[in-house]
Amino acid sequence: MRINSIVIGAPSSSSGKTTISIGIMRALSRRLRVQPFKVGPDYIDPGYHNIATGRFSSNLDTWMSSREKMKEIFIKRSTGSDISIIEGVMGLYDGKQPDKDTGSTAEVARTLKSPVIIVIDISAMARTAAAIILGLIKMDKRLRISGVILNNAGSDYHCSIVRTAIEKYTGIPVIGCVKRSDDLKIDDRYLGLKTAMEDDNSGKIDKIADIIERSVDLDLLIKISKESGDISFKSALFSKKNVNRVRIAIAYDAAFNFYYYDNIEMLKMYGAEIVYFSPLNDYKLPEADGIYIGGGFPELFAERLSDNYSIKKDIMEFFNSGRPVFAECGGYMYLSRGIKINGKYYEMASIINGESYMDSLILGYRNIRAESNNILMMGGWHVKGHEFHYSRLNVNANAYKTERGPDGISTKNLLAGYMHLYFPSNPRIPERFVRSCYNV
Repeated sequence: MRINSIVIGAPSSSSGKTTISIGIMRALSRRLRVQPFKVGPDYIDPGYHNIATGRFSSNLDTWMSSREKMKEIFIKRSTGSDISIIEGVMGLYDGKQPDKDTGSTAEVARTLKSPVIIVIDISAMARTAAAIILGLIKMDKRLRISGVILNNAGSDYHCSIVRTAIEKYTGIPVIGCVKRSDDLKIDDRYLGLKTAMEDDNSGKIDKIADIIERSVDLDLLIKISKESGDISFKSALFSKKNVNRVRIAIAYDAAFNFYYYDNIEMLKMYGAEIVYFSPLNDYKLPEADGIYIGGGFPELFAERLSDNYSIKKDIMEFFNSGRPVFAECGGYMYLSRGIKINGKYYEMASIINGESYMDSLILGYRNIRAESNNILMMGGWHVKGHEFHYSRLNVNANAYKTERGPDGISTKNLLAGYMHLYFPSNPRIPERFVRSCYNV
């Protein structure tokens, strides 16, 4: 199968990949059906993709799943679209290991046979940009680098001299040059960009798209996307359907919105009807057989979460009824007795007998093993995932074993921890969660 696609890569982080990617996505969405993707485990950038295109963005990660599973996800999500835009991660060849490109943007592009457009920040360089692009080309000649977008240019003249150098020394066309502009800035914080749900970002993305339309040859980009190669897959992630009919309530608002889209889709595949609720704004839980509270920034909304006594009471009653509750990272913090922030204490849902507090960064891919049977996993099952947080929770962790040590809490009907589990790495997990909800 051939899917028109483009991978947007860069020599390094902070080159402008996300801004340029969402601008291209929105600009192309004005005339085409665009399917967005994000390389790697990030959950923030896909939120911007969703707003830019009106379609949910999926993660493509060869370390957390496999090449075959990734290809299946890519083909399934791309069905019905005119073009797929894949935002890369970090530098083009940066992955899990120093001597291999496993999990890198380059590996994803190679596996999907997608042409690559390089975004390079030229704010502090000119001719040297050609040397950087030439190095990226020579690092792996199997990769098809088909175009370059210059970012943070100071003037038309700056664009001109860098364009001339790159095209002379590499033979790769420069398909756009984006000049510095305050309209291209997206606010960030310690975990990366602000989440797309925190502000009204649609107007901001429109401004970025307007700049992209003036600065990038989108017709040429579309033409390059048609050079994608044929791909097929042998995986069968999405072959099973409707094991049991259950309803799972998922927390989704400005405080909790870090989810892997394919986790939710796999729950649906096994028979779950998904309903959403807001621990910030709702006063009552929807009728449900299970609860899933994902990651996010509960520390930024601690006072509002603490003051919503009604929803906390509903969640406690739900838990006490014996129905399954699953939480990750920010959801784990929310289920604790409370959060300590800057000398203040905010009471949370109090399902977990421990308190959370802010500390130094913990970040990385994780191999995760269940220590005993729980609502998602049998003891000894393995799953891959990601950990990214600045908080700690003072409990005796007993749910998972990871390279970093134990994590999380597991009881008869509760599984909660800092790990963001990636269901496609072990499809038995969403099936077991649905069965746990059904069997109560």
